[in-house]
Amino acid sequence: MSKDYYKILGVPKKADQKEIKQAYRKLARKHHPDVNPGNAEAEAKFKEISEAYQVLSDPENRKKYDRFGSGFEHGVPGSGGMDAGGFGDIFEQIFQNFGTDDPFQQVHQPAPAQDVEQEIEITLEEIDKGVKRTFSYQVPDACTKCHGLGQVQIMSGGFSPCPNCRGKGAIPSVRKVEVKIPAGIQDGKKLRVPGRGVQGSDGSLGDLYVVVKTVPNKDFKRIGDDLETEVEIPYTTAALGGKVRVPTLRTSGTISIPEGTQPGQRFRLKGRGLTKMSSGRGDLYAKVKITVPKKLSSMERQLLKEITQLTEVKL
Repeated sequence: MSKDYYKILGVPKKADQKEIKQAYRKLARKHHPDVNPGNAEAEAKFKEISEAYQVLSDPENRKKYDRFGSGFEHGVPGSGGMDAGGFGDIFEQIFQNFGTDDPFQQVHQPAPAQDVEQEIEITLEEIDKGVKRTFSYQVPDACTKCHGLGQVQIMSGGFSPCPNCRGKGAIPSVRKVEVKIPAGIQDGKKLRVPGRGVQGSDGSLGDLYVVVKTVPNKDFKRIGDDLETEVEIPYTTAALGGKVRVPTLRTSGTISIPEGTQPGQRFRLKGRGLTKMSSGRGDLYAKVKITVPKKLSSMERQLLKEITQLTEVKL
């Protein structure tokens, strides 16, 4: 006996594909097994409307149905009717056609937990000693009531906005964490804090990754575990040599400047750089910047002229 697929879906024979799809979706939501667990009548109805939709949603099958009725299936390769084995394949095909906008497909694929990243800025001094930081951030946790869909089923079989998340599918949540930043950590390094990310619709939690960002320092440039700083010395010290004080992150140090030191020359202060994550400390490099006075006393001017004369004689 031929089945009236149009009557099953409740649409006229002249219905277009959009009307057929809308009718199927409405009936599928009402009779879906997930909504009616253990209800054999609803399951049978769902199979029937699924069968009708499979035929009427396909232009070629619809033409054959309109001409021969539901018995045309036996002449279509691979149709196989609607036995229990074929039902699963048809069910999968139907929801693939809908894509991710179908609520029941999304229920079967709940909103997953997600990892989040938060950037934190720390100074070289904090990197050198290590530091603890407490900070807050906001994440969009998936609503566990509507499984992140934004809507829930009501008694009439339809859907309404979820009262828990107000139809948004997610609920803003504030996290507050304390993070221990180890001494010597590298710029851009990520620290994992388990279970402090976005909550999925099943209640599981992603992780938080704290990304370390080094605040620029006006006195020191970081090069791995080493530091570089610029030291100004008078042109006379560069020429004659002498002792120069060099700032470090913790105190200060002294270097010996040999005669004839040139601009840009670097001097190493061993173990005066940053604390290493493994052990020990890096080095500090003092880069020489030679300064020249803008004004000279009369005696300085006279002495420089004499030096110039001596240099010219040597040349």
